[in-house]
Amino acid sequence: MSVKNYQAQQEPDNDLKQLLAKALNQSYQDLQQQVQQATNPQQKLGLKNKLNDVHHEISKRTQKQLQAFAKQNPEIKSPDIESDQSLKC
Repeated sequence: MSVKNYQAQQEPDNDLKQLLAKALNQSYQDLQQQVQQATNPQQKLGLKNKLNDVHHEISKRTQKQLQAFAKQNPEIKSPDIESDQSLKC
């Protein structure tokens, strides 16, 4: 099952969740731009803190989505650590 198929099967408020995710992503991008443009060190620090908060929220939501996807698709296995390390050599 693809990620898009999984998302399409989610509860009816999926559209709302997608809108919220887009708004969160837009906030992150806006804050990044504001941090780059800020000249006052105190203002820049405050913006960086907000940026970290938004980044944390995005990460938390992504982890929840990945966990839900993995739970609904147990046939998809995590990569084998040994085989992954052998590829690095």
